[in-house]
Amino acid sequence: MDEDDVLGPDHSVMPKFLLEHEVSVLEIALAAVSFEDCSLDDAVPLDRAAVAYDCWLGALDALHPGHDFRRFGLSDSERLDDDLLGRLLSTVLFDDGGSCRFIRSVVAVVNGYRAHRG
Repeated sequence: MDEDDVLGPDHSVMPKFLLEHEVSVLEIALAAVSFEDCSLDDAVPLDRAAVAYDCWLGALDALHPGHDFRRFGLSDSERLDDDLLGRLLSTVLFDDGGSCRFIRSVVAVVNGYRAHRG
C-alpha cells in the first residue's frame, strides 16, 4: 500500500483515485451503454446496483487503461452490509431518470459508503 491507496471497508486496498475521482459524463455514458446491454429483468435490486457499478468500473478501465478498476466491484461483505443495502435501495427502487442517472447515483452511493467506512 502506498500514499495513493486507501484501505477499503473490507480491508482491501483501493486506489484513492476511485473514491476521490470526479465522475465524468463520458464515463457515465459508456457505463450506461454497457448497463443497457445487460439482461436484468429478473435481477434483485442489489444485483442491478452491483452491475451498474461494475459497468462504471469497466468504463474507467476503458478510459484509464492499466489500472484494472474492475477488481474493485462490490465485495461479498459489502453485498451483505445492511447499511449499504439501505443506501442503495432508495436509488434502485425510486430511480426513473434513465440509465445514466441511475449509474451516477449508484456510483455516488457506493463511493460515499466506502469513503465513510474506509
